[in-house]
Amino acid sequence: MSRSIAKPARRNFLKAAGIAIALPTLESVAAPRSRSPREPMRMVCIGSALGIHPDAFFPTSSGPNFELPPTLQPLSGVRGEFTVFSHLDHPAIYSKHGATSSFLSGVGGQVPAGANTSMDQIAADHVGYATRFPSLHVSLGGSLGCSWTKSGIKVREDSDPRDLFNKLFVRDSAAAAKARQLQLEEQGSILDLVGEQAKRFERRANPSDKQKLDEYVTAIREAEAKLQGMKRWIKLPKPNVSYEIEGTPHSGMDYEFLSPLMFDLLFLAIQSDSSRVFTAGFGMHNHAIEFDGVKDGYHTLSHHGNLPDRLRQLQLIDRFYIDQMARLVQKLKDAPLGERGDGTLLDQTMVMFGSGMGDAARHSNRNLPVVLAGGGLKHHGHLDCQQASGRQTPLNNLYTSMLQNFGVDIDRFNGATGTIHFG
Repeated sequence: MSRSIAKPARRNFLKAAGIAIALPTLESVAAPRSRSPREPMRMVCIGSALGIHPDAFFPTSSGPNFELPPTLQPLSGVRGEFTVFSHLDHPAIYSKHGATSSFLSGVGGQVPAGANTSMDQIAADHVGYATRFPSLHVSLGGSLGCSWTKSGIKVREDSDPRDLFNKLFVRDSAAAAKARQLQLEEQGSILDLVGEQAKRFERRANPSDKQKLDEYVTAIREAEAKLQGMKRWIKLPKPNVSYEIEGTPHSGMDYEFLSPLMFDLLFLAIQSDSSRVFTAGFGMHNHAIEFDGVKDGYHTLSHHGNLPDRLRQLQLIDRFYIDQMARLVQKLKDAPLGERGDGTLLDQTMVMFGSGMGDAARHSNRNLPVVLAGGGLKHHGHLDCQQASGRQTPLNNLYTSMLQNFGVDIDRFNGATGTIHFG
């Protein structure tokens, strides 16, 4: 490979700490601090399948000067650039581990196709093929499965960051590019045939069949739009980046190798405008993650039973997740827009960390751990979202605000009751 930037460092993480729609003026979203009209907004959603141990995550005081709890200590270098939220959740979700799939939608169970569309895919549809990839998805240790298209299809995630590297930056051979072009043309012909058959069937379909047919036609239209977008990019060269992948991971649990690589590639994809919507995740499994001091399986540790040794191991993992977020936020903050506008890439990138599960030890889907950084927003520090009635605020209120800040013309996302005020 012909790239050279320092390889992802193996280190003790505890020692290191498009088509734009004008954003409407809303009371719920403060004016950005430094938004370039020429530079698009991005969104990165980072997920943990097994939540975060709440006692070491949630601050005990509110406001901008709150004391950082142990798990959030890696964010100390970017104070003022993020908000920690408490008492947010998806009110209708009580599916324990199954809530992972509803993390970015707030919709679970058996629902009509498209009713569970995730917020990242709303954003991806807004961008379309203005970038080579409307969205990019990668996950370590298993799939999160939380991204869903408007036709109800689960979005595939890359399970190895090196596959993501090849997708983003490795040029296809002439023979491979030609074969891909022929494949796309063949798929287009098949879609034309299927579309004609659907039209003929529609004339004699009963109401029940017609609903299913509508879902089918929607999926065909999605596929057609995707094919046309892919055809536009197939002959355009991929970006040249200076990055060298050196070495190999010991296993899929070698997070100290794989995770920095994963987030480095997300940063390069943002910098090269290869995509503007990303999900990155840490999946559910019961393997021992390769950290010093961690010997037990991840799922076992999440059900710690308040045993001190298990809690210690779990908090090493939780803190590593936040460290990876903090590392990406710092890289974005250190990247000026230069000729593209005022500010930094962080001003034009929302980075969210969260989970569809709160306290995994209790299989709780309440009080979800959520942090949002960047995006040109005026951040709160720690915002307690518990309502006067004692109820928690829907997480989809925050997602509505994020989508509005992204440029999507939307009033309510998937049953949100309002928005979150930044300012």
